[in-house]
Amino acid sequence: MRCAVYARVSTELDSQRTSIDNQINIFRNYATQQNWEIVKIYTDKQSGTKENRPGLKALIDDGKAGIYDVILAKELSRLARNGRLSYELRDICQFNNIDIVCLDNSVNTLEGNVQNFGLYAWLYENESANSSRRNKQAKRVKAQRGLFVGSNPPYGYRTENGVLKVRDDETPSIIRRIFKEYLEGAGMDSIAKKLTAEGVPTPAQIANKSNASKLWHGSSIKIILNNWHYSGDLVQSRTETISVTSSKRREVNSEDFLVIEGTHEAIIPKEMFHAVQTMLQKRTRSNTAPKRHLFTNMLYCEDCHRGMWYKANQKGYRCGGNIKHGKAFCLNKVVIREKELKHIILDDLQKLFNSIQEESFINSFLNKLNVKKRQLNKELKKIEAEVDGLRNKKLEYVNLYTENVISKDELVEYRVLTDNKIEALQKKKMQMDEKRLEYENEDYAVNIGNKLKDVLTLKELTPNILHSLVEKITCEEEGNIRIQYSFVNPFQEM
Repeated sequence: MRCAVYARVSTELDSQRTSIDNQINIFRNYATQQNWEIVKIYTDKQSGTKENRPGLKALIDDGKAGIYDVILAKELSRLARNGRLSYELRDICQFNNIDIVCLDNSVNTLEGNVQNFGLYAWLYENESANSSRRNKQAKRVKAQRGLFVGSNPPYGYRTENGVLKVRDDETPSIIRRIFKEYLEGAGMDSIAKKLTAEGVPTPAQIANKSNASKLWHGSSIKIILNNWHYSGDLVQSRTETISVTSSKRREVNSEDFLVIEGTHEAIIPKEMFHAVQTMLQKRTRSNTAPKRHLFTNMLYCEDCHRGMWYKANQKGYRCGGNIKHGKAFCLNKVVIREKELKHIILDDLQKLFNSIQEESFINSFLNKLNVKKRQLNKELKKIEAEVDGLRNKKLEYVNLYTENVISKDELVEYRVLTDNKIEALQKKKMQMDEKRLEYENEDYAVNIGNKLKDVLTLKELTPNILHSLVEKITCEEEGNIRIQYSFVNPFQEM
């Protein structure tokens, strides 16, 4: 029987990593006794109350793909400490003929041991809820003693035994600069743009987050300007989780904030901090939503792939990446006039429509379509073979890991690279399949003509017409326009 192993711990602590290894060793021994083949090992280092776990997600996806027959876990709580998620996982397994075996004998669907499933699901979620309440109470007690209880100290500070200390680097100066420039009239986006251009480390980079971006955003500046800790006071418990099974947080009433004054050295004088708060309230925008322009969410920068924004003062579209982050992010400063772009598209469609009326063009075009169709079929078979090869390689690497030939880090790195390759190939295959279906349509040219006929009689490019015929438009730094239609354009394809 093909077996999938799932092991989970709640944190990244070294002691917990040892627990993962111990779980896997127990599973290997059990699988050997049962004469099962372990085809894949899935691990997570997150709370069992959360469903957005990469290991669990891969376990479910592979189960639906029929890679294994049974899931082996230490106990039901390793799979889920969330009642709803427990039942969803059970239903997925039942629908895909997958068994669940827990080594604590709480659940074993192979032996029909499922009568206490609901009881264990409730017990584990209730245990998590009680643990969460205890943790919240412990944090509140620490906060009342004037200690910082957040996961990461504010930008410009470090923690020492729970007390905020000013960092001995450039970050406190950056905080002072942000407050000063805002008081002098600079906008949040403008401040962020300057910091990005100068290569100033972002809060995420200082916190050593794995997905840290080097780009500053207006939202980051706003968080800093609103952070009371910079005035020397601890203001905590401003938000709380909705429930133990959700990561979403909600605002707490201001009268329930925990405020302890003068707990640490201030980076910003209180007078200056309060002046900024007053200014923030005055400058809060209450305008109506901006007007949506014709090419919004359709026109993109070819260089940085960000959307292009309509700038009323320039009567055209500019790269959003360049506007927001400056030339440090993207050099594309070209302005695309809306009127000129409409003219380009209508001329392009008119040219195509006129050509389709000529019989010689249609015959030549259909012959080229047949050639293209054969090429596409060959390419599709090549892609399918490549995907199958990558999937087999993934299984080979799992075997190498289970045999201790390669390390877990090497396995994870290879899996990520392989999954990205497979995803890119499948996306390419889907796009090629759509083109192939169009090529196989014998009345292809007639269908294009029908699509264009009504459009060209209107002599105007409306939003409905634009979105029915055009998928995406990109613009290069030199101003070159590339139009991707929702149908195969013979002038582009041939």
